[in-house]
Amino acid sequence: MKFLFDFGPIILFFVIYKYFGLYSAIYAMIAATFVQLMYARLSTGKFVTSQVLTFILLIVFGGISIALRDPAFVMWKVSVLYVIFALALIGSNYVGSKTLLERMMGKELELPRAIWVRLTWFWSFGFIAIAIINAYFVNIALSTRQQFFDSGIALDPKIDLSNFDCSQVLVENLCLIAQKSESTWVNFKLFGTLGLTLVLIVITVLLISKNIKEKQT
Repeated sequence: MKFLFDFGPIILFFVIYKYFGLYSAIYAMIAATFVQLMYARLSTGKFVTSQVLTFILLIVFGGISIALRDPAFVMWKVSVLYVIFALALIGSNYVGSKTLLERMMGKELELPRAIWVRLTWFWSFGFIAIAIINAYFVNIALSTRQQFFDSGIALDPKIDLSNFDCSQVLVENLCLIAQKSESTWVNFKLFGTLGLTLVLIVITVLLISKNIKEKQT
């Protein structure tokens, strides 16, 4: 349940996007992330650092996207966030006596430092992989959007493309491709990040289980 709660803002973003468009979805995700942040504060008595960072980046990148009516900023936010997470994990291998993962999970799990370091590198590379894959989909979405608006049509590039009726323009095919590319990025933002995170969790559980079995034998 906590895992789904952590992804709650992204799930809401996906739903609102499908019915009301990109910019409404950004507003919804900002509101949901704030609620998530305050719930953690009230239930635990402290803010969760990762949630605070996510909220700040969402306010900055999402706010710029809304202000400029440019989806690029909120799209790139995903890659920026995961790179920051990866760098923080890598840095914790060299700063302090415990890695970030050990600080987060050390009370529940007793593992040798070598295992914590290995898991930290594993999650770091996993986060970097998510950032790179997101960058791939963002590049496609933004390039197809630019091709559509550069095709000679008399349209304001600040329109919400997700709600636009492509039959209104002569280059309908380019419009549909741009819409599909943006929608594909939204699908990756939910299903891709969720699925890849689940894979990281499953592999982590297997690695920990293997270590526990080795200790018992």
